[in-house]
Amino acid sequence: MTWLIDLFTKPSVGQQVVAIAFTAAIGLMLGKIKVKGISLGGAGALFVGILFGHLGLRVEGNVLHFIQEFGLILFVYTIGMQVGPGFMDSIRRHGLVLNVLSTGVVLLGVMVTLCLYFFTDMHNNVPVLVGMLCGAVTNTPSLGAANSAFAAAGVDASLTGIGYAVAYPFGVIGIILVMILARLVFRQNPNQAAKDYAADIAANTSEIESCSLMVENRNLYGIQLKEIPDLISSGVVITRLMRGSDIFTPNGKTVIEEGDKVHIVGMPDAVAVMEKIIGKRLEKPITQFASDTAKPIQVKTILVTNKKVLGRTIGSLALAERYGVNVSRVVRSGFKFTGRLDLRIKFADKLMVVGPAEGIEAAAKELGNSLTALDHPEILPAFLGIFLGVVVGSIPIAIPGMPTPLKLGLAGGPLIVAILLSRKRKIGPLNFFMASSANLMLREFGLTLFLSCVGLNAGIKFFDVLLNGDGFHYMALAALITFLPLAIMAAIGHLVFKVNYLSLCGVLAGATTDPPALAFANGQADSEAVNIGYASVYPLTMLLRILSGQVLAILLLQMA
Repeated sequence: MTWLIDLFTKPSVGQQVVAIAFTAAIGLMLGKIKVKGISLGGAGALFVGILFGHLGLRVEGNVLHFIQEFGLILFVYTIGMQVGPGFMDSIRRHGLVLNVLSTGVVLLGVMVTLCLYFFTDMHNNVPVLVGMLCGAVTNTPSLGAANSAFAAAGVDASLTGIGYAVAYPFGVIGIILVMILARLVFRQNPNQAAKDYAADIAANTSEIESCSLMVENRNLYGIQLKEIPDLISSGVVITRLMRGSDIFTPNGKTVIEEGDKVHIVGMPDAVAVMEKIIGKRLEKPITQFASDTAKPIQVKTILVTNKKVLGRTIGSLALAERYGVNVSRVVRSGFKFTGRLDLRIKFADKLMVVGPAEGIEAAAKELGNSLTALDHPEILPAFLGIFLGVVVGSIPIAIPGMPTPLKLGLAGGPLIVAILLSRKRKIGPLNFFMASSANLMLREFGLTLFLSCVGLNAGIKFFDVLLNGDGFHYMALAALITFLPLAIMAAIGHLVFKVNYLSLCGVLAGATTDPPALAFANGQADSEAVNIGYASVYPLTMLLRILSGQVLAILLLQMA
């Protein structure tokens, strides 16, 4: 058994790999254990790393630092790739109120931290204090950004890991506690909140709709479909035309005749405009009629995976003219659009098409429609994106009043670049789409590496600080950072902005980027309100957390 002991203790490449892999594996096992429906998740690797570090498991300093930072880069880059496509859409679709509340949580957390700096003895322990802020809101990327700032200043970054670890437990519990208190104090019923949310969405949401119209406007007889006033600019799509007993898929050059009936797809306001221009709505859509044509119309969803069509507009593909196929809807990253002619195609778009079977088959071949293409992520764009992220994160940004230039760092740079690239999705021959399965794998892999290394580094001093130092004092102060901002903004959200209780819970979980709190909130009622609230504030919150951790580290070091 000597060889096994040597593998864990004697410095070598194998020993470094074994130490980190063993820590990560045991940590992930611990993270899967649930108590009252709550688990540590990836944070299990942090606490196992602390224990093993205390027991003497060591990794060479430079190796540990490299793996820790590389894990952080993978984590934040994949987060950016995930949230990027819906970053601006989530703000536009769900309003600014939720993001105002989450921003308030972030800023109040910074203010409480500053108060602790000025009015307690924490001004002597700046790295621990900043680590407490990161742990109090369970935000790992902000810890990475703070670590980078301290390392650049020559300060022992392991102390931030200690602050993070002592603050983390109440960081999870405190968020859930605020949700429970808000429910009791404001006398909220989660099931009723779910019903209220569903009713509000139904009353205010404009979903894509379809209907059939009788062509009654005589000014349209003899002209082509594309010449109908406002048709193209409104985004309305004519997917079918019924002439006599025949139903077929028209194209822009199809000439309108008296007695024609058309089936249109569009947003409610645009459909209403077309109804005024074309003619009255039919009670029975023409989609419910059987056609006498020899080529019956079918509806199918096609997945865009052919790189040659990426970036082209639906109109330029001329599917209707060449194959008799019309695109009625497009689904992209969970958002739905009409198949308007000026919409540019992106990788993994789902196109709902209408047309004859052979035309749909030909269009599917041209567009790709290959599920296996999603299972083979492209490595070159990922490495290029990470390269650009590190470059952007290293650019010094001079801000008036700041003693040193601000850098986005290894957390902020890759995050912002990933958000931009995922929205653009295609640059030249490079496709920056990342399948959800690949994204999840890399994200969890990076997070586990980062937390394992942080734990191994912090474990060297953690128990000494906790048992022989001020560890419990740190815990109490960190609880203030967790509780006060969340409680204040929860009250403002309910009393001032009248935010639905479940949406508010989603905001609280998103403002702390905390999955356990999200799971607890989702368990209260069956509603999408929680997830939508969480997703709406997550991207902006993550960016603010990363920047605030770094800025606070720089400022407090200058004042210390």
